[in-house]
Amino acid sequence: MEIQTEYGEVHVLINCPLLSSTERLEFMTDVHQYFYGDEDREILRDAPRQVLSFNYIQFRKEMGDMFHMIEANIDHKWGIPLRHIKIKNITLNNDDFIQIDTTKTITDLKNGYVLVQTKSSNQVAKIVGIGRWVIVQEQIIDPDTNEVIQEEVTEFQDGFKLSEKLTVSDASIMPLKICIIDGDVTVGSGGFWSNTTFKFNVLASDSPEHEAEQPFQYENEDVYFMPLLKDGSTLEISMSRNQVLVDNEIGEFVSFSHSSKPFQTKPLKCIFHNADEFLEFRRFLFRRMGRYRAFWMPLYEKHINFTNTGNITTSLDVDNLYLKEADRNHIAVKRKNGTWTTHKITAKTAAKLYVTPSIAADRSDIESICYLGLYRFDTDHIEFQFLGAGKTQTTILIKELLS
Repeated sequence: MEIQTEYGEVHVLINCPLLSSTERLEFMTDVHQYFYGDEDREILRDAPRQVLSFNYIQFRKEMGDMFHMIEANIDHKWGIPLRHIKIKNITLNNDDFIQIDTTKTITDLKNGYVLVQTKSSNQVAKIVGIGRWVIVQEQIIDPDTNEVIQEEVTEFQDGFKLSEKLTVSDASIMPLKICIIDGDVTVGSGGFWSNTTFKFNVLASDSPEHEAEQPFQYENEDVYFMPLLKDGSTLEISMSRNQVLVDNEIGEFVSFSHSSKPFQTKPLKCIFHNADEFLEFRRFLFRRMGRYRAFWMPLYEKHINFTNTGNITTSLDVDNLYLKEADRNHIAVKRKNGTWTTHKITAKTAAKLYVTPSIAADRSDIESICYLGLYRFDTDHIEFQFLGAGKTQTTILIKELLS
């Protein structure tokens, strides 16, 4: 399928396989770390680059069709639909406005091209606006006195304004990204079948971007309570102290570090079971902007063994060796009803922690108490793997900045 756009002629790949495909978002930041671990972080790219990878398996006639299509269009622009960002159950009757909640897909579905797909047809349309104002109450003016008897009332309707009117039933719409092929295309042929590997770079002017909303704040930074998933039966945590080893290999050696404490890194592994979970994480991802914006998150491991009974207020009785020496000043309390609260440690002894604000909960209502760490992503490149059945997976390395 070929369409004419402001980018010129674009060849649209209608049936991009979602299973085993990947999407990679590449942010760009610069991190300056000072001697004692403090950081200055800067954004170097306003929007991430988007890279899409697919594996096509073709048989017999499809194998030849794909070969000739690649050979004829390898240097041309391509239109790639994002099937993992899809809105279903769209019905239009000679209309150019889709009334729908646009906030869920706000990172990717915006002004630009979309693929409108039904069981029997594929159409390319263009979103030219988000939302519209409609009159819900007409203004009435007295013709004799010109007095306004009834004020005009308008209402904002959320949705997508299309460049043309469409008639479709039970359709799906998804972003159609304008891309170029990155590098070579690999075709593995087995005689009557072939396996073709594509890698597409989305044009910078068509890349996703979003200024995400500010979540709940703690100590002037974002705070989240998303779970950390284990890789198998363990969660691998690395502690680094930026060690410098001077060794001439002829005798003594010297070791020193410019860090006053070890830095902790761990994987933030996420599996999304449906589109809502995936799109919610996507907004969190754009809020981070790669390594730029830090966020508080519980350590989840039950490092604090508290022995209080009854009502707990501003002090915790603890039974942990070396807890007094631990250089940590923030905790998170999880209640059995699933809610979290954040608290700052104001003082500590070998047997007690004093916190503010008050925990104000009975011991029987508390599920766990753990430390709270300030993290940032330790990478600017985030890749999603699409596993089928609506599931998506990603793993991002995060680094603890403050405890």
